[in-house]
Amino acid sequence: MILTASAALMIGKFSQLPARAETLETVTEEKATVEEQEEEEDNDQEKNKESPLSQFLEFHPNAVDALKSQLQRKLEDGDDEEALKILERLVSSQPSQLEWKVLMARLLNEMGEMAEARNVFEEILAVKPLSFKGLFENALLMDRCGEGKAVHQRLEEALKLAEEEQKEKEARNVRLIMAQIQFLQKNIDEALRSYQELAKEDLKDFQSYFCQGMIYSLLDRNKEDKEQFAKYHELSPKKFKVEGFLQTPLSRMKLFGTDWEN
Repeated sequence: MILTASAALMIGKFSQLPARAETLETVTEEKATVEEQEEEEDNDQEKNKESPLSQFLEFHPNAVDALKSQLQRKLEDGDDEEALKILERLVSSQPSQLEWKVLMARLLNEMGEMAEARNVFEEILAVKPLSFKGLFENALLMDRCGEGKAVHQRLEEALKLAEEEQKEKEARNVRLIMAQIQFLQKNIDEALRSYQELAKEDLKDFQSYFCQGMIYSLLDRNKEDKEQFAKYHELSPKKFKVEGFLQTPLSRMKLFGTDWEN
């Protein structure tokens, strides 16, 4: 509103100036056009610089595996700076593969570069606003940075979007994340009720049973936690990993082999 009003005032003032102002405006527009063309050319040149690596990785999928193995070795050796450089190459050469950006954001978070990690997560969510990994890990990071209220607002917006687009699965995922944040913020009873509601709505939702089991275990309610874990083991696929689902820090071991959905 402020920018619109300012623009309206400026237009009103310039309309009262003599014809010389129109000439100046034309020159300015031509200059802006030239600058835009030069910027586009620079962008094209930059893309061409990156294209050889991108083309190489496209036609040599084994090279991606080699880079990933090198990345893991660098992380195991504690060489985070070199690991980050590898990830930057992968992101620039395969920008459509959001997984590389997820890994980069996690690594930046592990390195204590939380602001940069947040920026990368925002880039992911700008492309895929209902990404489970993006929403979940960004919410954890926001909560860690003390943005408790902002976390809830961000998740409410995501939930509204999922409901408007009638994406039931994504809406449930957002509600699972919201329950997780309730738990991390020590709203235990509220988190437990959220998981119970999710379980009632979908009796085959093994994730909600696992989370209930964890909460009951922390509350030393052994009978309830055994019941919930039994349901979880009965329903969960063997490949599913729940590591970190009720944890605050993101272990670097989760940089590889997670089975969460994008």
